[in-house]
Amino acid sequence: CRARQAAAQLALEGWRVGVLAAAVRDELEAEGRFARCFDACVDDGAADEEGSALRYAARLFEREIDEDLQPALSTFVTIEAHALEAIRALSPLAAAFRSVCGEPALPQLQQLCANLSAGWCTQLEALLAESIGRAVELESWEPISGGRPAVLRSSSVVDLFTQLDQLCDVFISFASLQPLQPADLRAFTDVVERKVGSYVRIVAEGCVPLPASALEGDARRAASAVASDEAPATSAGRSRSSRAKGAAAGPPANKAALEAQPLEQLCLRLNNCAWAREQLGKLASKLVASLPDLTALARTRVGGGGVDTLMAGGASQCDAACDAIAKYVARKVVYYELGSAFLTQLYLPSPLDPASRLAPLLTRLNPTLAAIVRGVALAAWSKQALLAVLGTFSLALTAVLEAPNRRYAPAHRTVLLQDVQRLADFFMDGGLLDEQVVAGSVSPLRALVEASCAA
Repeated sequence: CRARQAAAQLALEGWRVGVLAAAVRDELEAEGRFARCFDACVDDGAADEEGSALRYAARLFEREIDEDLQPALSTFVTIEAHALEAIRALSPLAAAFRSVCGEPALPQLQQLCANLSAGWCTQLEALLAESIGRAVELESWEPISGGRPAVLRSSSVVDLFTQLDQLCDVFISFASLQPLQPADLRAFTDVVERKVGSYVRIVAEGCVPLPASALEGDARRAASAVASDEAPATSAGRSRSSRAKGAAAGPPANKAALEAQPLEQLCLRLNNCAWAREQLGKLASKLVASLPDLTALARTRVGGGGVDTLMAGGASQCDAACDAIAKYVARKVVYYELGSAFLTQLYLPSPLDPASRLAPLLTRLNPTLAAIVRGVALAAWSKQALLAVLGTFSLALTAVLEAPNRRYAPAHRTVLLQDVQRLADFFMDGGLLDEQVVAGSVSPLRALVEASCAA
């Protein structure tokens, strides 16, 4: 019942605005036919100037209709059909006032547009937050349309941008009726940016937290300290025992969740964030093409050149989410899936033992790299993810070479350098990564081997 009453009130106010605008416009046209005769009678600082009487009459009309427009200004609080009809009725009247009096003309119209824009943007915040939450909650993390490379993304990001595209169409229709102030334009683009940023943040933070690894950070230093205190370097058996003890911090509480989130899903998460950036750019182009004032706004806010800088903050958030997921994939693959082998098998009991060399680890890694290449849609982000894996793998190898309960001798130098080269060749094979990039990543390892094996 309340909804029907509200709709009826909106329709009534829309009709009243239309009737009022038409009547005042007709009256203004009538005034224009004979007001010139009274130019000499008007004391407005421009006596005897042609049109001064008509300007005086127009200003009187503007003041008199203000009281009649107030109900509409308070009734219309968001963009909807009756409000748009009111704007369509008032816009020709504002143009008529402008032709007679110049700017500003009918400020009530600008205020109405500002109110509608602000109210609509406030509604969008809640609407989009709910839509994003529901889309992610219902997400199956399966690629759409059969999973061909061109559509390696999932439903939630498609749902979001379908909705955003429709909302942009509404805003363009609204803003095309009456030029908006920069603050009103900015309010809408800010909402779009914030909600895209919120979506990619939720997607990135949806990666299951990884347990601490003895190969990285504080956990690595603590494990190394315990190992150096408890494991004499002369006892290979005790070294293996302490290393196993350090690796076995107990199964992580979220092991089931980690195993339920395969690499294919992580690639889809990255793809969704990358596609969100691409679609945000398309929305920016669409908005600028339809509302040229946004180009100046983009330059003012970012100091750039229009489309590329409109909603640049949202694009940066998409890039940050992609980067976070790529690094997460690398940490999960190296520290979680291969971490035990690094800690308990690599170079134990001796680097001269073929079974303890790097080759078995690289063999286990090979399907993962193939899955990344196959699963990440954009080549640039595929390479970025591979580079993250290489960097993290190099850090894990560094941890093993620096472990205080391992000792290396000059006799180990050749095999260790061969392993470093094998690692480089592995990531360059088939053009996975450029030679220069790989060389930069493994260079510190060569230096570390030389230092570790020095007599």
